[in-house]
Amino acid sequence: MHKEDLKREISTTIDQIDQKINEMKSKRDDIQSMTKEKYDETLKMLDEKKDDLQSNYREIESASGDKWREIKHSLESAKISFKE
Repeated sequence: MHKEDLKREISTTIDQIDQKINEMKSKRDDIQSMTKEKYDETLKMLDEKKDDLQSNYREIESASGDKWREIKHSLESAKISFKE
């Protein structure tokens, strides 16, 4: 996978996470209070994953060689984790 392809894929994943976060936030008021804690945990996790992806995206801008492969592997793992 080329750098530009990976950047495009990361950008798409960040957009998907953002969309999921916004959907969850809009539904939060409709759920029971006990479930809100679980919901809040999930929102926090999604926010953290999005932040990590955005940080990795910025690193790609200047990455080359071994660092590039390391970032690529990290992002592939993050992508799998998001889909779970």
